[in-house]
Amino acid sequence: MTKKYQAALATKMIIKDQSLLRHEDIKQHILVLPELAAYIPPLLPDEYKQLEENIQKNGCREALLVWEATSDQLPESQTSGPVYVLIDGHNRYEICQRNKLDFKVHLMSFPSLEEVKFFMIDNQLGRRNLTPEQVSYLRGLRYLREKQGKGKYDREEQKGQNDLYESDGSEVGQNGTDEKTRETTAHRLGKQFNVSEKTIKRDAAFAQGLERLTPAFKQDILSNKIKVDKSLVQRAGQLDKEIEAIGDLAKLEQLSQVASATSKPTDATPNRKFTELKNKLRQLVTELESDEANTTEICEQLIKYARLLQKGE
Repeated sequence: MTKKYQAALATKMIIKDQSLLRHEDIKQHILVLPELAAYIPPLLPDEYKQLEENIQKNGCREALLVWEATSDQLPESQTSGPVYVLIDGHNRYEICQRNKLDFKVHLMSFPSLEEVKFFMIDNQLGRRNLTPEQVSYLRGLRYLREKQGKGKYDREEQKGQNDLYESDGSEVGQNGTDEKTRETTAHRLGKQFNVSEKTIKRDAAFAQGLERLTPAFKQDILSNKIKVDKSLVQRAGQLDKEIEAIGDLAKLEQLSQVASATSKPTDATPNRKFTELKNKLRQLVTELESDEANTTEICEQLIKYARLLQKGE
């Protein structure tokens, strides 16, 4: 089991009632939601084949994670009782169903569908067999959801109770009060995943672009079945949300050209600001060498502009 999976099982989200008879009934009523299945990075054909052979030989040794939801949490459900939604183990579930093999489940509790999505993103990012495109997509989703202030579940046992989560430029401390933050969401996630702020923002653009594709085309890109320049997908995120889902590379390239032609020249602006900030720093260093310089004031300005330069602002 991965560390993320083990961490999930150690949290309060696991439901205590794990009786055998109840689980046998639950396994007959598991619901697979396409919008949640989309958060599971696809396996390569060889990986899927190997997984199926292992399960056929050794059984499904890792339990599937199932969210015990209510009809209020899933208004579109056709039942008034509990709804058992699969949130981890989609490939294993499919293999077990097709081969008529038994499997175990662990029930989990979440207040909302949004929090389930957030958990799934975090859980998948803890896996080791992700392609660079899959990691980029998941980091981008994580950034977008944190910026929206959605899907924050209890991360005790995973990240600690003193973590700060920001929304709309502020962070919420342990006592629930808003506090001024010096870190942007991109900067904080960049530190967490050991990448730059710009990488996190490019990941977000990549995730937005992938959401404009048909599910099949999106899966082909994430599984490396189709090789696509990430910039094409990122530009697709700039397109009108009302357009029809993009289903092939030719259409993506065509619409990417449209997006590139109609978008504002954003690339030149950061470069100009970068140059202006460097020039300002050089000017301040020159002023600092003067005998009449106000050392305290100039040093404060140096710190200010150096931080802006570091953040790419």
